[in-house]
Amino acid sequence: MLRPIAFSISCGALVFFPLAVQSGRAAATCFAPTRDWITGSDLAAAAPALAGLPPDLKIGYAPVPGLQRVFHPDELRRLAHSQGLPDPGLTINLCAAWPLLQLTPEQIRSAMEKTLAGHAPKIELVARSLAPAPPGEVVFPLTGLSAYSENAAVWKGYVLYAGSRHFDIWASVRVRVTETHLKAQGIIHAGERIAPGQWRTESYSGPPLREQILSDASAIEGLVARREFADGAPLLAIYFEAPKAVELGDTVTVIAGVGAAHIEALGQALSAGHCGDVISVRNPRSNRTFKARITAAGQVEVLPGTSVGLAASSPTNGNPI
Repeated sequence: MLRPIAFSISCGALVFFPLAVQSGRAAATCFAPTRDWITGSDLAAAAPALAGLPPDLKIGYAPVPGLQRVFHPDELRRLAHSQGLPDPGLTINLCAAWPLLQLTPEQIRSAMEKTLAGHAPKIELVARSLAPAPPGEVVFPLTGLSAYSENAAVWKGYVLYAGSRHFDIWASVRVRVTETHLKAQGIIHAGERIAPGQWRTESYSGPPLREQILSDASAIEGLVARREFADGAPLLAIYFEAPKAVELGDTVTVIAGVGAAHIEALGQALSAGHCGDVISVRNPRSNRTFKARITAAGQVEVLPGTSVGLAASSPTNGNPI
C-alpha cells in the first residue's frame, strides 16, 4: 500500500522523518530501501523477528521518492509462513521510504563543475528546484543545458539513486568557461591526416558551446579530417577520427588457427576499419572472401569457425584452414 511520507522542518530544509510515522491507525517503523527491490535483508534489518527470511528474497519494488510501501502485520505473517518461518508476532506496520533532503547550492554547483571539468567554469546559480531528493549522485549532463548564451538558462539534471533510478532536478544558471580552441591554419581537406602547422590556438571565454572544439594541440597531430575546414574555422571534434588501422585495398597479415595450429598468410582488405572492427578480407590464392577482426595496423585475425582456404594446413589434422 502506498501512502504519503511525513516530513519535518529542520534548519530550513525539508527532511524525511524516518521513524514512527502514522499509517492509518497503526504506527509504522520505517526503513530506507537500498536498491530497486525491497528484499528479505531489508525487512530483517527493520524487524529482527524476520531474520530468517532469505536475504536476497525479492518482496516488492521500492516506492518512488515521496511515498511509502507499507507492510501490515498480517502481510508479514503470511510472508513468514510462505518461507517456512514461525509467526513473527509483529503488531505494528513496517514501511519502506526513501530519506529525502533538499539539495544544497554547493552540491548542484559541484556536479555542474564536474561536467565542465577542464574548462575553468564559472557558475552563477540563479534558481534551483526545491523538491527534496533521495540520497545519491547529483548529475547535470551537458545535454540537459537548455541554451548556450550569456543569459540564465535552465539546466536539467537528476539524482542517481538505487543503482539506476533517476530523480529529476533542475537549476537556472549563468555559465561561462575559459578554454583553448584550435582553428584551421589554411584549408584542411576531407580525408587529410593533420600535420604540424595546420592549426593555431585561440583563447575563448564565454558560455559553453554546443559543439565541442578540439583544444589539445598535443593530441591533434595524426588525426584524420572527415570534412573540409576553411582557413580559420574551428576544428570541431566530431569531424575528426584516429587513422584507420586498415584501409580499403591494403595487403594485410591474416592470422588463423585451428586447435594448436597457428597460420599466417597475406590477404587483401575489402573494407577499412579501426582496431576491433570486423572487415571483409579476400584470400588472393583461392579468391574466397571471409570475415576477420582487425587486431593491429595491417593485421587481422580470422573469426573462430571461419573457413578461409589459406595455403597452409594444420600439423594436427592435415585439414586446410
